[in-house]
Amino acid sequence: ASATSLRITVENLAAPNGLAITPVFAAFHNGNFDAFSQGGAVTAGVESVAEVGDSSGVAGELTAADPNAVSVNIAAAGNGVPPIEPGEIGQAILQVLNPSSQRFLSILAMIIPSNDTFIGNDDPTAFEIFDGTGAFNGPFSIDITGLFIYDAGSEVNDPTDGAAFVAGVNGALGTSEGGVVTQGLFDLADFAGITTATGGTLDGSLIDFAADPAGFLVARVTVEAVPLPAALPLMLGGLAVFGVVASKRRKSAVVA
Repeated sequence: ASATSLRITVENLAAPNGLAITPVFAAFHNGNFDAFSQGGAVTAGVESVAEVGDSSGVAGELTAADPNAVSVNIAAAGNGVPPIEPGEIGQAILQVLNPSSQRFLSILAMIIPSNDTFIGNDDPTAFEIFDGTGAFNGPFSIDITGLFIYDAGSEVNDPTDGAAFVAGVNGALGTSEGGVVTQGLFDLADFAGITTATGGTLDGSLIDFAADPAGFLVARVTVEAVPLPAALPLMLGGLAVFGVVASKRRKSAVVA
């Protein structure tokens, strides 16, 4: 399979004063990276995403599960503020050099404002971007609905205690919950009417994802193949030639 350049676009579909999301962590892997499991304890890396939007820890967990995986963080474009606010779009280009072993897409991002609410796909093989031969299966348009919203179970839900991206609240604090990852058993009604860190006022009518999870739209993720940078095929070709030359040299040395 040949290297493929992907353009990943994230669009926040919320109306003004709806929910925002932190930069989206997008990982392409072989299927062994199971970021979280409903009913299980959250990992340290995913907890960090869910509580403060930091993906550095989960990037390490990705590498441990699949050393050949690649990932990218997708932030809002052009406004200088990382979160993707209602109506905003983020975009990134990623080169996938080994599509047959980097077939599946996993995404993670924090729902803001919240204590430990996040979006992600529980099934690591839910989004098969490339087939087993490395052929691109797309383009894709993936609607992230309330079915992808989870509570990490790591911090008590309280907008006045450790909730990130709430004006006047220290998001680094919060009361430990010691629970497990749950889906559809909670809501963010207590956050209605609060002022967010970016100056908006959260509209309670726009945050009820528990009533109709499948119909609640959070974001849309699109994945498209785009032309590789002009220099990359030449570089890969050069590496292939180097490998052939090195192989011939080793054979000559054996004959000698």
